[in-house]
Amino acid sequence: MKKILLSMITIAAMSLASYAQPVWTIDSVSMSNASANDVYYSMSNGTARIENNKNWHLGFSMNAGDSSAIWANHNSANPFVKVYNIHKDTSMWNSVTLADTANELLYNTDAGWYAGAFNNKPGVSPFDFGWGKYQAGTHNIIGDSLFIVKANNTFYKLWVTMLQSTAMTYHFRVQDLITNFDTTYSVAKAPNYTNKLFAYFSFATGADTNREPNSTDWDLQFTRYATNAPGSGPMPNNTVIGALSNKGVKIAKANPVQEDTAYLNYATYIASWSTGIAGVGYNWKTYDQGTNSWSVEDSTSYFVQDKAGNLWQLMFTGYSGSATGNIKFGKRIVAPTAVSDVNSLVSQYSVFPNPASTQLSVSIDAKQSAQARINIYNISGSIVKSFPIQVNSGLNAYAIPTQFIPAGNYILNVEGSNININEIFTIQK
Repeated sequence: MKKILLSMITIAAMSLASYAQPVWTIDSVSMSNASANDVYYSMSNGTARIENNKNWHLGFSMNAGDSSAIWANHNSANPFVKVYNIHKDTSMWNSVTLADTANELLYNTDAGWYAGAFNNKPGVSPFDFGWGKYQAGTHNIIGDSLFIVKANNTFYKLWVTMLQSTAMTYHFRVQDLITNFDTTYSVAKAPNYTNKLFAYFSFATGADTNREPNSTDWDLQFTRYATNAPGSGPMPNNTVIGALSNKGVKIAKANPVQEDTAYLNYATYIASWSTGIAGVGYNWKTYDQGTNSWSVEDSTSYFVQDKAGNLWQLMFTGYSGSATGNIKFGKRIVAPTAVSDVNSLVSQYSVFPNPASTQLSVSIDAKQSAQARINIYNISGSIVKSFPIQVNSGLNAYAIPTQFIPAGNYILNVEGSNININEIFTIQK
């Protein structure tokens, strides 16, 4: 330990400046005129793909963990796609008429990617996925319900006959209620959708479309979506413009707290990740009818753990409105330092702010759980503070009070079995 301390003290004067709190990177996305596009966004690489948000009608989940979800495209106040729960089983196919549209509409929700419109048909069994039921013997889901779908300004009756679960292949029957044209379709995971959340289908073309980037290549989708969140509008299932998170991306909101203060205390916020996929959502902006303009919420930021495990702080700075669809924001990494030692239990970590005043934050992304100890040394090599910690698999955050430690230069050391972190930092008063 003495050798490590001495070598680090030698380079301290050259190194301290490089550990300052990271600055914001300014970026933006454009959903284009009338907010006509979906934008898939990577926190590390920026815009991953832009797609017209009316080039699909139904989305079929390609992930078995999402309860065989089937989404409808709700992208305007008068939904582009309407799904009617007509309360008829598959034996009643020939009796379906336009009169059945008097029944209630079904909507996607922002509870999760599993919550598509066709899954939100009430059911009492855990094996009931709305449009069909799970069969234990075959592991397939067999469709037992009929729907009417209005899409492409046409009414169709729809029967999702089966999901072959092993191959993730959907089979469904569609009949135009005006022309009576009746046909069947299949949408399969392989070979085109093996690394996608959804495969998308258009009634206009009668074909599926590969409109998503690979699921590893995006973190947020800027889009229109339906929500029942308080304040979202006057009715249930209001259509809003905002950001939904990719599967596996975690979001924590810091509000109301100034962004730099939130950064210094980020451990407080990531201790409780948002549920659902609308952790960023839509309500970072507010419309002022008096000035006929949009403003972004003050003292609001979001911590985003991306698909790669990096932690970011995100702060919106501007919104032009749905007519032009321009969204401006700042982002900054919550400073992970990669660990190159393949035997280390730590894949990356961060120590901030630097300089610190009353508190030093430490985040550790660990490959597995372990016991460890945090030590703080002064430049003479004497221990100033030392205490044990529990390191759990995944992202860990620790807050170290420093208000009673004198101003000066110090070394933070985290040691344990296959854990050895050493960072120079400064305390200023």
